[in-house]
Amino acid sequence: MSTQNDVLVVGAGLAGLTAVWQLATHGKKVRLVSKGWGATHWHSGCIDVLGYYPVDDPEPVASPGVTLARLIADQPEHPYALVGVSGVEAALNAFQALCAEAGYPLHGSLDKNWLLPSAVGTFRPTCLAPETMIAGDLRRDDPMLIVGIKQLGDFYPNIIAENLVKQGVDAAHVMVDLPQLAERNFTTPTIMASLMEDDELRADLVRRIQPQLGSARRVGLPAYLGRRPTLDIKKDLEARLGAEVFEIPGLPPSLPGMRLHMILVKAIERAGGRIYHGLEGVGIESDGGRVTAVFTEAAARHKPHRFTRYVVATGGILGGGIVTNHHGQAREVVFDLPVSVPESRLDWFRQDFMDPQGHPVYRAGLKVNAQFQPLNGGNQPAYDNVYAAGTTLSHAEVIRERSFEGVALATGFAVGNVLAR
Repeated sequence: MSTQNDVLVVGAGLAGLTAVWQLATHGKKVRLVSKGWGATHWHSGCIDVLGYYPVDDPEPVASPGVTLARLIADQPEHPYALVGVSGVEAALNAFQALCAEAGYPLHGSLDKNWLLPSAVGTFRPTCLAPETMIAGDLRRDDPMLIVGIKQLGDFYPNIIAENLVKQGVDAAHVMVDLPQLAERNFTTPTIMASLMEDDELRADLVRRIQPQLGSARRVGLPAYLGRRPTLDIKKDLEARLGAEVFEIPGLPPSLPGMRLHMILVKAIERAGGRIYHGLEGVGIESDGGRVTAVFTEAAARHKPHRFTRYVVATGGILGGGIVTNHHGQAREVVFDLPVSVPESRLDWFRQDFMDPQGHPVYRAGLKVNAQFQPLNGGNQPAYDNVYAAGTTLSHAEVIRERSFEGVALATGFAVGNVLAR
């Protein structure tokens, strides 16, 4: 075990957590600091590797592995090109093994995407999905019943089912009333997930669904089947209903995403890594081409964190890791690294909001070399001991590609292993 402070990771999204997990597993003395939790808490809880390519193709990607190779050939500066197909596969396999060990398996591979229902009844392509969701695969033709709960907002089974029916899916819907929830002033997703651990509430839910089941062989519920990464609630409901059960993720907070977060945090802590949230990175100290400290905001001063190497994983424009100003400048928020973005602000957006080519500003990010070191605007590293991972990297449009988690996981895994050597 190392006796010095080896690596500081800034950012607690999937990329940062994955890098810390790998570093801690390899015996490095590693710490993560962030101002709060990352996108795990608002994304679906699946691992999207590549859902659409090219991004204006209306047909979802059938085989992420095959299409990934094509994307890498087309876009040699894309984050996936830095990792390679085999690197992406290694990251997926390692993460699947971790989740399986935690009793919350993720199913799937690069061979094919699942097609799962979204909260508005569209087809949602994803590479790895938790066992709590896969019975909703829309390639299957057995009938489904979408169930909403009257006391819970933001989940509308009629909209989901009606849109699925329009796309040829055999789907019915029902809204059930749970009187014990009516006694509460409000029920948030996290409260509902905790309540679902109560045997009596589950029994009441099943009693109200059973008469409406009809010919349905599977039942879709809001993604509230427990706060912890476990299959117990799903299996109990299935045993009582006599039908398969699957979750449909909706608006944040994402309970399935929080379960993945919990698995990673526990793995990091077991391996000796340290996580501190509520510490916002606000600047650095440097000397001779090396960063010597990262400063975080404290009550009356800036607190220095001195490590040998540093990883920036604070996200892109949508994640707040890159900010812009009215002068048309973009900057990375902690290390003030050069950001790759169209030079003129007039070129950031296309004229049409829904332009099938997307908007160039969303490909903005840090250019890095083969070792994931951010460049100084030319071909040299900005700092010898700084690395970057996740959606803070340039040349990817992760939302429209549906590659958000795949880019974060693969690059975080790769950076963690580069620095573990």
